[in-house]
This record gives sequence, structure tokens and C-alpha cells, in this order.
Amino acid sequence: MKLVKSETNNSDFGWIGRGIEVKGDINFSDRLQVDGKTVGKLTSESGTLIVGESGHVDAQIDVGVCVVHGSINGNLIARSKIEIRRTGRVQGDVITPVLLVEEGAVFNGAIRMSQEAGARVLEGVRSTDADAEGRRQASGARN
Repeated sequence: MKLVKSETNNSDFGWIGRGIEVKGDINFSDRLQVDGKTVGKLTSESGTLIVGESGHVDAQIDVGVCVVHGSINGNLIARSKIEIRRTGRVQGDVITPVLLVEEGAVFNGAIRMSQEAGARVLEGVRSTDADAEGRRQASGARN
């Protein structure tokens, strides 16, 4: 089975409810919440995937943002961020520029931060160092 939502004009919300099981590829453009079970591949260029507390996803995931309250078994790529909430469980490798793991969450896998995240952190460090150096020179402190 292949589910595709191609209209990108309006804000759309998809929902796979409790007791529903979907096997196959799912493509979405805005937001998808999974409270049931999905097996296969979930993709979205910039959309948000929300896995509810009762949700169970056995899939390869490639989305914009992923918020996990339930369980995911499979590798996960998020272009913006991944949030694993306290009830969330992730078994698989993740690639994302921003990762939030709440206390109580379970994560078993490797983490790879994208180069965009590294560049952003490095720029933040450089600007902080420059600000500190400027304050030190203004106060008359010597090296």
C-alpha cells in the first residue's frame, strides 16, 4: 500500500488512529500523527511526524521534525529536530541537527549530528569567545 498526499496548498493533518495498522510507504507534506501501527517507510520533505503514546512505528523515517511519545523501531532522519519525550522509545540510529531526549525516555542507537548543526554550534562558540574577549579588553584585563 502506498499513501500519498500531494496537495500542498492547505495545512493538512493526517492521523492513523488506535487499532489501525498500515503497511507500506507513507508520504505526507504537513503533519502526521500515528497512534496505531505502521510498518514500512515514512517520508516528508519538511513535515512533522508525531508518534503518540499508543503509536508503534516499524519503519525507516525521513522527515522534517519528529516528536516521539510512543515507540519507533528503525532508523530516523529529521532535517530540523527530533524530540523523544519521557514516554518515548527509539530503537535505531538517528541523524538530526537537534536532538531532545527527556528524562525517562529510552534511546538505543547511534546519534549523528548533521554538519549544519556543527556549523551552527561553532558559530555560537566563536561569537561567545569574541564577546568574552571584547569584554576582557574593555575591562583592562591582560592575557
